[in-house]
Amino acid sequence: MASVLEKVSALYTSLNEAERRVADFVLNHPEEARGCSVIHLSDRSGVSETTVVRFCRSIGFKGYADFKLALVAELAPHREAPPELHGDVSTEDDLPRLVQKVVNMDVQALASTMELLDVTQFELAVDALANARRVAIFGVGSSLPVCMDLQYRLQRCGVNTLFSVDDHMQAINAALLQPGDVGLAVSYSGESRETIDSVELAKESGAQTICVTSFRRSSLAKLCDICLITSAGRTKWLDENITVRLVQLALFDALCVALARLKRAEAMPLLERIARAVEHKRRQS
Repeated sequence: MASVLEKVSALYTSLNEAERRVADFVLNHPEEARGCSVIHLSDRSGVSETTVVRFCRSIGFKGYADFKLALVAELAPHREAPPELHGDVSTEDDLPRLVQKVVNMDVQALASTMELLDVTQFELAVDALANARRVAIFGVGSSLPVCMDLQYRLQRCGVNTLFSVDDHMQAINAALLQPGDVGLAVSYSGESRETIDSVELAKESGAQTICVTSFRRSSLAKLCDICLITSAGRTKWLDENITVRLVQLALFDALCVALARLKRAEAMPLLERIARAVEHKRRQS
């Protein structure tokens, strides 16, 4: 089971701005936080008491008392796993500790994505993709490699996909969609202007829209018909959350397995043909 500090870190991107102030204080001052009353924690975080309670509920606790009990238990002297192994990488960390911290971020982000993921939304996404005439994929910047991988995976499941690394072509693909088609957008922040533009064009064309993002309150999440939320660990050493691509790929693994099972009459012959083609290429090389 995830520790309190692991959950706070992994669910950070799902919090609103005020709740993140509480999260920042708890992560940076866990020992002080465990001794705080709700009034003291709200004062130290610069937010209202209501925000502190909302923060506790957002990370899976019934309220502040429930959160504090868990934090006190976690920071008790007998705990074997010190909380610093789950914090951000510091300049004092040696390489083994650095590796352990980064891997812990990855593991917890995957676990927290399971907590964040709305299974009903996931089921709707599977059904929409399975029944789509065409699926246009949208994403820019660091989302491009994930989008390319997603297109490859969907094609192996027998899904007719459209994707281009050029955002102008993505807009054209979106504009040419029709009712019965799907536009699928990938954006960590949910605020990439080019991706939002493509989704708006897809909706104007009558297509159903799906997004994968780490921010449930983002512009993209509010715009799309179906929204899949992923978690991610955060660090000051990179300009973007370092685990986001890993959890997105894991989510797409689950999505494509569900699709292949649903469309097994079509997908299995395709997978066999793909396997034969790849084997033929290997023998030639």
